[in-house]
Amino acid sequence: MDVPEVEMFEPPRPKTATVVSLLIGAALILSYLAAYAVTNALVAADVMSPWPRDRDPRPRWMGIGFFALMALFSAIGAVARLMSRRQLHEIDEMETDDLLS
Repeated sequence: MDVPEVEMFEPPRPKTATVVSLLIGAALILSYLAAYAVTNALVAADVMSPWPRDRDPRPRWMGIGFFALMALFSAIGAVARLMSRRQLHEIDEMETDDLLS
């Protein structure tokens, strides 16, 4: 009985520019929500008092939040890359140990 060989479908790797643009978009959305939407809801609920228009801190809060999220995403990426490199190195060592035995 001849068994046909099954072809494995390997999805294409995501493009770096696409991933980076999605992370930038996520950082922008989250920083906007934290700086504007949450504070507007708190002002509307009389939890916070409104501030004068000439001293609105929300753009600065949004900028700080955006750069903090981008730094966090970059740190997570660096840690993931370091862990992946370390695991691949361990796998290579196991392969060479098996060959030497």
